[in-house]
Amino acid sequence: MREALIEIATNTAQAIGTEFLAALVRSMREAMEAKLVFITVGVGEPPRRARSVASWQEGTQREPFEYDLEGTPCRLVYEGETLVISEGLYKRFEKEKGFEGYIGVPLRGNYGKIIGHFAVLSEKPLEKPERGAAIVKLFALRAEAELMRLEHERDRETLIASLARANRRLSNRHEALRQSNESKTMPLGMAAHDLRNPLAVILNRSELIQSLIEREDGRAGALTKARESCDIIVSTTERMERLITSTLSRAEAETAAITLDRQEFSVGKAIEAAVALNHAAAARKSISLAFEIPDGVMTEGDEDRIVEALDNLISNAVKYSFPGQKVSASARVLPDSLEINVSDDGQGLTEEDCARAFHQFQRLSAKPTAGESSTGLGLAIVKTIAEAHGGTATVTSPGKGKGAVFTLSLPRKPD
Repeated sequence: MREALIEIATNTAQAIGTEFLAALVRSMREAMEAKLVFITVGVGEPPRRARSVASWQEGTQREPFEYDLEGTPCRLVYEGETLVISEGLYKRFEKEKGFEGYIGVPLRGNYGKIIGHFAVLSEKPLEKPERGAAIVKLFALRAEAELMRLEHERDRETLIASLARANRRLSNRHEALRQSNESKTMPLGMAAHDLRNPLAVILNRSELIQSLIEREDGRAGALTKARESCDIIVSTTERMERLITSTLSRAEAETAAITLDRQEFSVGKAIEAAVALNHAAAARKSISLAFEIPDGVMTEGDEDRIVEALDNLISNAVKYSFPGQKVSASARVLPDSLEINVSDDGQGLTEEDCARAFHQFQRLSAKPTAGESSTGLGLAIVKTIAEAHGGTATVTSPGKGKGAVFTLSLPRKPD
């Protein structure tokens, strides 16, 4: 055994990564006179197939292969069992025709979960199965460490790529906002310029009326001029109202035209991120934040925008809840859509509130419970983001004092 260990250690000492794994299985096959030695990683969650990352058979490195675990001894290894069969392997597992002996050791990843296995198969019965198992276990630990290192590298590369994508999204959004601000500066400047003249007319005419009223002589003529000034003030005010309405309509149209950076993302992580943004505000009011993260649910859309919408819903629920109450976020998957619900047991809403909730600059009957400010835009933003994704934003409430449930509904397969 000592000679075998020295030989394997010597042959693998200078290698890392997949080169190390290949050298390890080659040295193991030679030292144990096995017909086939290979290392796999699981495919699927939980793994139902295995894919080789290194394998040697009869002195030749095999091409990568993949196979179903069902009906093989490897399935037991993937369940956590170190399996040693000294002889009669093919009698227990028909798929292993031509093999007598088998040693399989599970390999675990960075979080303790089984990610693969180390297997040795022999055409002859194993003469010293305990000795062979000890050798395989020993070098399985080294293979496990190498797979963990490779997993760390992949995670690091994935993180770097994710950060690069996020940076590109932020840069693109910054540029879009800069251009949007530039495009809005001129209309706002024009509106401000157009409003200055009517305001000056109103001011001048008001001063004239005041002076006419104060005059003691020429009362009939003064009254006529005062009436004329009032007519001018009315018409000027109406023109100002039209200008303001036009400006607000243009601003609303520009707000609705948002651009999405569509990517596949985890719904659970989006909910978790939005909840985390509101922890401090909830803690200050002793409000309990609860959330249920669906396991493994993915969808397509602009993750930043969805987090923004959920942040608005959760922050609103915290803002309008009393100290000691509870705010919950949850999600459920429907055949054609995904529903994310934010509920509270706070002040509740009237039917009229529910009808007006998602309009811009709306103040509803509920009031912030700790003097927080409100612009009346948060729910309008939620609606805009939902509709940009082809979804909807709705609210239901049993009535005043009975809480409310806000629902963000997104299509599972967006256009």
